[in-house]
Amino acid sequence: MKTTRVLGFVLLLLMSAVAGLYYYMSHSAESSKIQISTNPWIGFTPFIYAQEKGWLEKTPFRFMWLVDLTDNARLYERGFTQGFTATQYELLHFKHANTIKPVFLIDRSFGADAIVSNCSIDEIRFSKERVEVYMEQGSLQDDFFKAFIAEYSLDSSKFHKMDVSQKNITTIEVGKRPMLIISYEPYLSELLKKGFQPIASTRTMDSFFVIDALFADERVVLGREKEFAHLHELFGLAVEHLNSNPREYYETIKGYLEGQSYEEFMVSTHQIEWIYRKAPKEIIAHLNAQHVKTDRLLP
Repeated sequence: MKTTRVLGFVLLLLMSAVAGLYYYMSHSAESSKIQISTNPWIGFTPFIYAQEKGWLEKTPFRFMWLVDLTDNARLYERGFTQGFTATQYELLHFKHANTIKPVFLIDRSFGADAIVSNCSIDEIRFSKERVEVYMEQGSLQDDFFKAFIAEYSLDSSKFHKMDVSQKNITTIEVGKRPMLIISYEPYLSELLKKGFQPIASTRTMDSFFVIDALFADERVVLGREKEFAHLHELFGLAVEHLNSNPREYYETIKGYLEGQSYEEFMVSTHQIEWIYRKAPKEIIAHLNAQHVKTDRLLP
């Protein structure tokens, strides 16, 4: 009887030890993961491709796919992510950005961010009605709108800003009242199909430069440079697949593109300039002028 109790106690200890070891190993493996938030912007689709091809399975990187630009800050500041893809303007809107730096630059928007309208700029300029502006406030779209107002010398008092997520922005219909919508691909394609016309974009404006990058807490990057360098290599490999077989690339990622057709997708690929291989000196200078620290960029 005593022997049975001893054996039962030993068995219980072994089971507890195994359970504890399993918890430790799984918790340790999970804590080693690097969570990155991103969205289906054309420049970030190589990450989608790498994920769908299974290239990320043996890396520590796990991507969370979002719609709203401002969610990057919410997730990071609550500790759910250690990095994110975004423009320099998203970073400038962060409350606590001291340790966040770009790891590698991705692209420069060259038309894929745009302001569309049911009116011309002159019609907006001389309109006696209040012009409604649909945009995601608290993001780079605030900066885009301010630059647009300044560059075209428009009266800011005649505009009424409406805070709308990109997911909902595509449901807006062309109306009779003058309106502006600020959006980006792939959501922009849906607005153009509805009949809205672009009146300004990152291709046409001289005062607004949008640079996309992978940002991360530099404390996470420290000691894991090789892993981030490997992610950089996989990103470049995905872009090579885009260039060599765009149809296969599109078919692999199309589930993330909000209904964007192959033709629309290919148009959007010409609305950015890839800069992931080597960051141009003028772009580095522009980022430094905006107090975006670039000393953590991969070579």
